[in-house]
This record gives sequence, structure tokens and C-alpha cells, in this order.
Amino acid sequence: MKHLIYFLLFSSVVFSQNYNYGIDEPKKSMVQSIPVVNNQLEEIEYFKAYFLPITKKATLQVALDTYGSVRLEKGDYSGVNIVMKSNQRLYGHPALTKMSNITIAAGSSNVNIESLIPTLITLQSGGVISNCTIKTIKYCSIVGTNVMIENNSFIDIIGSISLNCATSGYFRNNKIIKHQVQTNTINLLMKGNSSTPSYGNVHLHTNFLTPLGDVTDIDGLQSATFIGLDSEGWNLTGQGTKAMFYAKNMGNVKITDFGGGNGYSQVKTASFDIDANNLFFLNKDLYYATDVISPRTNMSLTSGINGYSRSAGTVTGYDLINHLNSSTDVLYNNTVQSSIISDPTILANVTKSILGTQNTPWARPTWENLPDPLGTNWKSERVGKSDQTSYIQGLIDTKGIAELPEGVFYIGSTLKIHLDGAHGIIGKGTGKTVIVGLTDDFPLLTLDNGTDSNFYLAHLTLQGGKVGIYAAGKIDGVGIGQIAFQNLKYIIFRDQTYGIQLHQIFGLDNNFFDHLGFVNCSKGFFQDPVTPYAGDYNTSSYIDKTVFYKSQFINCSTAISMLATRADNLNLWVDCKFDRGQKALDLGSQNFPLVANCDFTNYTGTNVIKSNVISIYNSNFYNNNPSSGMISTIRGNIEGCNFLDNASLFSPVEFNATQSYIFNSTIKGDVVVPRPSNTYFMYSAVFSNSKLLANPTLSKLLVNVKAGVPTVIINATPNPYPQLLVTQ
Repeated sequence: MKHLIYFLLFSSVVFSQNYNYGIDEPKKSMVQSIPVVNNQLEEIEYFKAYFLPITKKATLQVALDTYGSVRLEKGDYSGVNIVMKSNQRLYGHPALTKMSNITIAAGSSNVNIESLIPTLITLQSGGVISNCTIKTIKYCSIVGTNVMIENNSFIDIIGSISLNCATSGYFRNNKIIKHQVQTNTINLLMKGNSSTPSYGNVHLHTNFLTPLGDVTDIDGLQSATFIGLDSEGWNLTGQGTKAMFYAKNMGNVKITDFGGGNGYSQVKTASFDIDANNLFFLNKDLYYATDVISPRTNMSLTSGINGYSRSAGTVTGYDLINHLNSSTDVLYNNTVQSSIISDPTILANVTKSILGTQNTPWARPTWENLPDPLGTNWKSERVGKSDQTSYIQGLIDTKGIAELPEGVFYIGSTLKIHLDGAHGIIGKGTGKTVIVGLTDDFPLLTLDNGTDSNFYLAHLTLQGGKVGIYAAGKIDGVGIGQIAFQNLKYIIFRDQTYGIQLHQIFGLDNNFFDHLGFVNCSKGFFQDPVTPYAGDYNTSSYIDKTVFYKSQFINCSTAISMLATRADNLNLWVDCKFDRGQKALDLGSQNFPLVANCDFTNYTGTNVIKSNVISIYNSNFYNNNPSSGMISTIRGNIEGCNFLDNASLFSPVEFNATQSYIFNSTIKGDVVVPRPSNTYFMYSAVFSNSKLLANPTLSKLLVNVKAGVPTVIINATPNPYPQLLVTQ
């Protein structure tokens, strides 16, 4: 009878409401009901979308046109090309759903596509495509020719992006957050025209991994910004001839946190070849001998290694170089600036370079109150509850992915999940499905074997137990190796010693953590590495290219602990909330850790952030009361931020001289760093267009600090506003 009903409901294009066809639900007596607690807003949208089973994939277009919002199951929906129009949503399964071509129709707005592996995504030319979100799309190219696209978000994209508006059209004010490519084609092509200019696009966290030939082809844009640009092994097999970052006929180009390496490529090309009106570099640690800019380009470079040359022709651009290599000098056209600039030409050029154009900062994120389905009495209420470990483990072992209904599931021992891209647990939302430890002396979930793969976890709360997710390295052949291309989404970790603990695993590489919540944990996220690092596989324990997106860390003693042994590379926290605790970020042995558009509040430990290096953009700090400085770091890059607490900005680092580069920010506390003990080195700094309220003599348009001695270079009143994470 059940199969007959199923046939009748889905045998035509006239759809009914979702049909629950699961046959493996637990007995009602096994599931503890919970009070009515809403899921998070995006979860609500996901679960209310019309569910289309894979058996009816041929009707996908009709379902979209009928219901507007469609949710797919795990599997392969290939064979059906679809066109998406305004206000339509298409959700793949958290394990990602494979499908054929997707076209976003010209003139569409508010289209949302998520958690998919399409063959191709095409942006159609014609009307303006705006305010769309393309999120968690893997192994797929995104293309558009002569399109008009603006104010869209491309988030967690693995695949090439090709937007060719050389003839007509434009792309403006789009966000590209976490773009990773490993392919033999051009990884990023963006071409504009002068009639309808393209501008305001911001690339936040970009990684071009072992492209076989040429990597980028960027041409004719009025502006472009790249924050966290990394490439490894470009032109790997010598199929290309161009620099890794190749940009011509550009207006304003801004690049920060420029890193990677090319030691093992067969044919080595330059790391950049840029022709632009104005080029801004901050924290440039990637270099090759043939790096070049055009004769006309005005270069402003702060902090980094090695320089560049200019291509042939009469040089009309200037060079403003701050603290390159081991120098702490400010140079204009190779001349050290050791006093207030009086030359009117130099003064005008440098002032214009610093002030730029005031644009609109990225909107501040709004964070929901995280669901708390069990409330404050959860510990007393778990006493005497039945152990449901075997039930959930049975689903994992037989189904691969345990899809749990609404309710509370109590477990008395760890649930084992293979790291093989086929196992995991998915619930009905962070406010609806809860797994609770009956005691607090074991991990709720343990990754028990596998390497170079991932698992699935989404839409649930993990409460109690010692650890939410525990991963241990291969000790005597037991445990896991590397977690790679991992997506975690909508998971709340509550009341644990460690929310996530990575105990001596080989590595965590290229991951996207979407809307995670860590509440009342000793350490929210804990990188627990092998010590010491011996330069081999067994002692690696690294974390690379991992992004925390719109995540919250609430009342955790330490929100993030990542004290690496083998260096971590290019990890990002974007649109995150850090509130209450002793320390928000406790980092070590990091290359290019990035904080973007985050808030830090109510921390009372020694420092809010501690790291060997750190870059912080468009972030706010307030209501903090650290016993030492806000930040402990050897090198700090800050742009567009507000530090509104009375505490000193930096604390001294023993045996090191602090380097700080502060742009377009407002700082309430003291920015002068005392000489640390056991060293004769004093701090160095560049303060550019920043209000330093506790240091009025340093609150100027441009100040250089060399060996603790400040020199005002431009004696004008600063007017700080963000210039990186902005729209035009």
C-alpha cells in the first residue's frame, strides 16, 4: 500500500506536500520530545523547501517553477538541465548532490543554490543578475559572457570562475569568499570593458592549487581586491607562460596576504605581472625574480619580502615602500622619508594613495540567538534516560548516513564514523535534533579510520560528553590520517571540554565550516598536534585553507586553539561572533591567518588574540578587559577596524620586536609597545590614516616607527574608513 501511495503522489507533474517515505525511524518511545524551539533561519528555509526525491528528478524544473524552493536528496540528479529564475532556491543534500547544467536566467534576483556538484553553472546575458547566493558548489565551472551581475555572493566555490565582459556587460560589487581551484584550465578569468566598467568585487580567501599552466587572466577592470591570495605549484607542467597573477589594463588593484610557493613547478613563471593605475600590497610574502609591474603603476607596498621590477618603457608611476625585507624605512622612489614630507608632488601622491575613495563597508553580520533546545536543566534531565547508541550506530553502519528525526537522542558511548566520504549523521535542525551524552567522559562522535576524505554532519546539536567530534591520528594503525574537503554546517556544540578535537591527525585541509556554534566549551575548536614536528607525515598535524563562516563562539574559555607544530596556512574567520571567555584566538606557527568582518566582545583573559602573525580586517572589538594587550603578535596587519576598549592594543612578545601595520582604523587604547624583556629590539610600525586616541602625536595621516622612534611623514588629520572589504 505504501508503494502505491508513493506512485500516485509522484507519477505526474502535479505535486503534493512532502511525503515521509523513511522506513527506519525509531520507535516513538525511543525518542525524547523537546520543547518547541525554532531552528536557525536558513535551516527553516531549507527544511520547508519542497522535497523532490531522486526518482522524480525529471520533474525538477517543474518543481522549481511550481514551488519556488526545492530540496534534493543525496545522489545523482544528472540528465536534467535547469534554468533558475528570481526568488527560486535549490538545495542539495549536505553530502552534496550531483546534477547537470544550471543556468541562472538573465534579469534574475535572489536566486539561491547550495550544496551541489553541477556540471556547469551559466550566468545568462541580458538583464541584471543581482543579490544571488551561490554557495558550496564543488568541481564545477561558473561562466558568464557579456553578463550584468552585481551584489552577488559566491561562497565556498571549488572550480574555475570565468566572467568575460570584454565586449559588453559588467560585474560589480560581488563577494567571492573561499575560492579554490585545482584544474588545468584558467582558474580565474575576469575581463571588463571601458563603456560599462566592472568594479567593487572582493575576493576573500583564494587558493590556486597546482594549476598545470596559466592561472589567471584579469583585464580591464576599474577595481579588484584580493584578501588572502595563495598559490602553490603554479604552471606545474609548464603549459603556461604568464605570471600566476596576471592583470592588465586595470584601475585600482589591492592585494593582501600574498603567499604560497612554486618550488616544484617544471617551468617557473612570475608570481605577478600587473598593469594598473594604482596597486596596493600589504603583507607580500610571495616572490619570484621576474615579478613585474608596468611603468605607469603607482605602487604602495607595506610589509613583505623582496621587490619587483618594472616592464620596459618610461616610468611615470611612483613607488611607496614601507618596511620591505628587514628594513623599517619608508621610501618614496627609493629615497628614505625621515621627516615630514614637504615636496608638494610627493605629498599629493602619497596623500591620494592613502585616502583613496570612501566607499561603503560590508554590512555588519547579524547573529541569531543560537537554539538551546534542552535549556538549563539538561544535565538533570538526562539522568535515567535510555541509551540509544546502538540505534544510531546501526543506522550509520547500515545506511552510511544516519538521518535522524526531530527529538533528543541520549548516548552512553561514542558513535564511530568512518572518514570515507560515505558516513555521517544529519538531523532536522539545530533546534530540533539533539545528541546528548549520558555522561561527560567520552567523545560523542569519533572518526575511527580513513584518510584523505571527509564525513557528513549537519543540522543538529551535540551536547555534553567530553568532546563533540574527536579525531585521533593513526596510532598503531588505528585512527585517521588527513581530513580533506570537509563541509560541516549548522552544528552547535554545547557544554563540552572540546567541541572539536583534532588529536595528532596528519592534517585538516581545504574545509568550509558553515554556521557552527560553540557554547560553554573549554576550547571550542582544538588543534591538538604532535610535538615536536619532525618534518614527516606522522608528525604533521597541520590545518590549511579552512574557513569558519558565520560561526559563533559563546562563553568558551578559548574559542579557537591552533598552536601548530608544522605551520598552518591561510585559515579564515569571516562574519563570526566571539563573545565571552578568556581568549578568542590562541594561535601559533601560522602563515596568513585572516579575520574578516568579525566582532570580539567581553573577553577577560591575558589577550583577546594571540598569534605569531595575524591580519584583521573590518572587525570590531568592544567591552573587552584583557590583563595585557588586546593582541599578542610579532606581526599584526590591521585595516578598517575599531578597537574601542581602553586596553593597550599590543602586548610585548618576549624575545621579539613587534611589527604592526595599522590602516584606516580607530584605536582607543595605547598603540605603543614597550620593549619586551630579554631583547634590545624595539617595536616598529606604520600608522596610516588611523585615529589613535591614546596617542595624539601618532594620530596622523602617515607615521613611521623605527626601533621605537616615531617619525611623522604626513602631518595631517586622519579620516579612517575601510578600504578593503567595501562595495562601490
